[in-house]
Amino acid sequence: MRIRNSLVRKYFLVSLLGAVLPMVLVSALYDRYASALLEQITGERLSAQLASTASRLNSFFDVRVYQIETLSNHPALPLLAQAPLTGLDAEIDALLRIEADVPDLYGILMFGASGQLSRIIAGQAASGAPYWSDLAFDVATLPVTPASGVDVIGPVVPADGASGWFLMRQSLRNLNNGDHAGSIALHVRLASVTELLGGASLAGILQPVLKTPAGIFNVVGQPVTPSRQMVAGPEVLPGWQPMLVVDPDQLIKPFKTARHGLYFASITALLVIIVLFARLAKGLRRRVEPLTAGAEAVSTGDLNYRIRVLGDDEISLVATSFNSMASKLQEMFERTVRVERLAVLGEFATGVAHEIRNPLATIKTTVQALARSEKNNERLELLEDVGREIDRLNRVMSDLLEFGRPRPPDLQAVSARALLTRLYALMNPSTLQASIDLEVAEDQDHVTFHADEDQVIQILVNLVLNAVQATPAGGSVRLQVARTGPSEAAIEVRDTGTGVDEAVLARMADPFFTTKPKGSGLGLSIARQLAELQVGRLEFFSTLGEGTMVRLTLPTQEDTL
Repeated sequence: MRIRNSLVRKYFLVSLLGAVLPMVLVSALYDRYASALLEQITGERLSAQLASTASRLNSFFDVRVYQIETLSNHPALPLLAQAPLTGLDAEIDALLRIEADVPDLYGILMFGASGQLSRIIAGQAASGAPYWSDLAFDVATLPVTPASGVDVIGPVVPADGASGWFLMRQSLRNLNNGDHAGSIALHVRLASVTELLGGASLAGILQPVLKTPAGIFNVVGQPVTPSRQMVAGPEVLPGWQPMLVVDPDQLIKPFKTARHGLYFASITALLVIIVLFARLAKGLRRRVEPLTAGAEAVSTGDLNYRIRVLGDDEISLVATSFNSMASKLQEMFERTVRVERLAVLGEFATGVAHEIRNPLATIKTTVQALARSEKNNERLELLEDVGREIDRLNRVMSDLLEFGRPRPPDLQAVSARALLTRLYALMNPSTLQASIDLEVAEDQDHVTFHADEDQVIQILVNLVLNAVQATPAGGSVRLQVARTGPSEAAIEVRDTGTGVDEAVLARMADPFFTTKPKGSGLGLSIARQLAELQVGRLEFFSTLGEGTMVRLTLPTQEDTL
C-alpha cells in the first residue's frame, strides 16, 4: 500500500485540519475577542450595575428624607429643641424612640438655634459619642451637602474603633413667628449605605465603592484609595455617587490562561492525532494485506484460499464476504465442471447403452433358444449363467440411459410425512430381512416440499439401500425431517455403520465410483443429479466408527407461493 495514495493519509490530513484549524483561528482572534469582551463588560454591563446601585441608594435616601421631613413638621419639636432641660411629653417621647429605633440609625439628634446639641434619642444601634461616651461631638468642621431641602453632614471616617456615620439634618421653624428654632437630624450608619453597593463581582474583578465628599469607602464603610481604573455611576446626592473599581489584569488573566491552555490542547491534539493515525495506518495495512493476498490468490485460480476473520468490524465483514464469495465461486466452479463432465459422460453412456443393448437383445434371444433345446444339464446351467449376466448388463445399460437422459421433474406439493410413509412401506421388508431397524422420526414441522414425488422416492430408496448395505445386522437406519432455512427443509438418512474416511466421502457421488464388489457406481450420481434438477442438493457427512448421514435438501412449498 503506497502511503501517498493511502486513505488513512487522506483521513489523517482532513482530521488534522478539522481539529487544529479551529484552535489556531481562535488563538489568532483571541486578543480581538478579549478586547471586545472587556469593552462590553466595562460598558453596558457596568452601566446597568451602577444604575441599579444608584437606584438602591436613592431609595434609601428618599426614605430617610421622608422620615426627617415628617419629624420636622411635628408642631412640638421646635419647642423641645429650644428647651433642652424640659421633660418630654410621653407621646412625643414614644414617637421619637420609635423613629430612632431603626437598624440604619444610631439615633435622633436635636440642635438648638445656635447649633449646640440639645437632645439625644438613642436608637437600637447607638454606640460611642454622643450616646455612651464623654468625647466631644462636633459637626461644625464636617462637609455639608444640601439635597432635597435636607443637609447631609459628613460622612465621618471610622477611626479608633468608632463606626463611620453621617447626619441628615432638617431645620425647625417656630410656628408662631417663623423664626429659626433649631434643627433635628438623623444619625445614620455609614455602613447601612455602603452595604447597598453589593459585593464584588466577576471573581473579584469589579469592586464597588462609594464616593463621598469625605473620601471613598468600600462596601463595609472603610476608607479606601483605589489604584485601578474607576467607572463612575450616577450621583445620588451632590458629591455622593457609586463607582466600580475595575482590575483589567484580573479580567484578562483567565483569558491568558485559557489561551495557553488552548495552545497546549492544540499541540496535544496534534500529537494524539498523529499517534492514533500512525497506529491506525499500521493496523489497517496489517488488516488489508490478507484481503489483497486473497484477491491475488483467487485471481490465479486458488479458490481454496480463505482469509482469517478477526474482530467484528467493517474489515471483518469484508473478509467474511470474501470467504463467502470464494466458497460460492468454488462451488459454482465445481458444479460447472461436474455438469460438463456429467454431460460428456451422459452422451458417452447413452451412445454406449444404445450400441450395447441391441446386440445384447440378440444374444439374449439366442441364449434362450439354445437353452430350450439343450438336453445336457451342464451346458444348460452355463446358458442360464450367460442369461443372468445379460440381464445384469441390461440393468447397467438402463442406469447409463437414466444417467445420460434424466427425466425433467414434475414439481408439485409433496408432504414430507407422506413421503416417509411411502418409503417406510417400500423399504421395511428389506431392512427386516437384513435384521436392521428402520426408524422414522415424526415430522413436527409439517413440511411440504415443492418436488417430484417419484424422483424423491427414487433418491431416498437409493440412500436407504446404501445405508442398509453399510450397516451390520442389529444396527439401525433413521429417517427424519428438519427445517434448514426459511424456504427449505431436508430429509436426513442416518445409519450406524462403520462410516467412511474423507477421501471416500469426497467421491461418493462421482460417476462410476464404488467401494462395493458389485455395482455400477451410478446410484448416488443419479441421486445427486435428480436432487439438483429439483433445485436441491445432496450432502454427505461421516465419522469413522460411528456411521454416515446423507442429507437431501429441497425447497419447500411456501417458497413457491
